[in-house]
Amino acid sequence: MNQEFNLYDIMQNTAISALACHSFILGYNKVAKQKKEKLNFPKLKYLFFVLPVVYHKDTREVFKSSNELYTAILNNKEMILGLQNRANKMSPQTFNALNLAFSKKIIEYNKVDKSVELLYGFRSHKISITSSFGRENIVRTIQNSAYKLGHIFAKNSEKNIQLELNIRF
Repeated sequence: MNQEFNLYDIMQNTAISALACHSFILGYNKVAKQKKEKLNFPKLKYLFFVLPVVYHKDTREVFKSSNELYTAILNNKEMILGLQNRANKMSPQTFNALNLAFSKKIIEYNKVDKSVELLYGFRSHKISITSSFGRENIVRTIQNSAYKLGHIFAKNSEKNIQLELNIRF
């Protein structure tokens, strides 16, 4: 019984979405804390673009294998088509994921910086999940892609992210 979740199961699973958000924040923090001019944690509005990227197979693979935003776009120019629309449609899933992460005390909101910060105990590594029937591969891939996406967002200015991905925060 070595099969992966289907897309509908994944998108409706709030826990997987929360893991993706955590991985994004963790990846962002790993890069941003090395830079003096950036916030150490991403702004809340950035998280609404995580799920549309990591739940789209082609886009997920492109970001997982890229280190820079322009490289990702060069590898798959179609990935930015409809990204804003997908983010708008997936905002309920993002809100549910954030709600779960807030309620389980994984993340907290910084009102001053308008950023989402990881709480102590969740800042050092991705949350590991136990494997069941060999289905953890897709979840791990989602986590890895979200982590890389966090790296990429932390390396770029907000203006550059919006221009390159053709999105608006």
